[in-house]
Amino acid sequence: MSNFQNDQAAGLRRIMAAPKPRVVSIISAATNHDQPRMMTNLAATICCHGSDVLIVHASENSRESSYNANNLPSLFDVANESHSIEAAIASTPHGFSISKLMQKNQFNIAQDSKLNSQVNAIFGELARQYEIVLVDATLNENNLLPLKILNQGEIIVQLTRRPESIKQAYTLIKQICSQLGRRAFGIVVEDASDAQAQIVFNNIAQVARRFMQIELEFFGAIPNDDHLNRAAKLGRSVIDAFPMAAASSAFKQLAERLDYKPVYCKQELSAANNQASFI
Repeated sequence: MSNFQNDQAAGLRRIMAAPKPRVVSIISAATNHDQPRMMTNLAATICCHGSDVLIVHASENSRESSYNANNLPSLFDVANESHSIEAAIASTPHGFSISKLMQKNQFNIAQDSKLNSQVNAIFGELARQYEIVLVDATLNENNLLPLKILNQGEIIVQLTRRPESIKQAYTLIKQICSQLGRRAFGIVVEDASDAQAQIVFNNIAQVARRFMQIELEFFGAIPNDDHLNRAAKLGRSVIDAFPMAAASSAFKQLAERLDYKPVYCKQELSAANNQASFI
């Protein structure tokens, strides 16, 4: 391995060992992808082992209704002193909290440097109240995430096995690096088995290494599991409704990568104990 690759590996380890709170932005490279479903299931899974989690909606694509955050004041409203920070945070039945960066009509003013700086400070203060902050994000017209603190945090790119999704993921990584310089990214592959996801990752990692000299980190695969849809119809997370499902196992592995602790939900332990009683 070259010195450069050693430096990249060391950088990845430093990021992964960063102290809490952690800010992790997840951007999607898949069209028509249900990003809120992945975010809520991941957050619920991390909550299972006692970590305080906040999801922040910071996407230009309006997904407030998927998070039941339509009526929430935004962090930009807090910066304008029209609402308190407490009013901008809502609890969910899944155990995590939800907030949103901006309202639909605030996308244009979000680039204002003074206001953006105030919101960045508010976000940083808010993040310190949680062990991990998951950000549902998209890039702005400058090919950056909307806040400095997000660009300095961890970035995970979600993609599928479709060629157009892989191409879009590489484009997103290239756009960000053109503004921020060389940095690390995590990769999550949806609608794929572990073996299928590893093939996708190896391909995009090889291209990124060759043409941008950056190393990517494989975070895991989320399978195409009908239990996800069934749990959503019940208004529950998959690990709560179907703790033994393949999707639940996948989210546990992803949660462990992010939060470092084994995930043992009360529901899963109960299911395992019940199963053991029949043996």
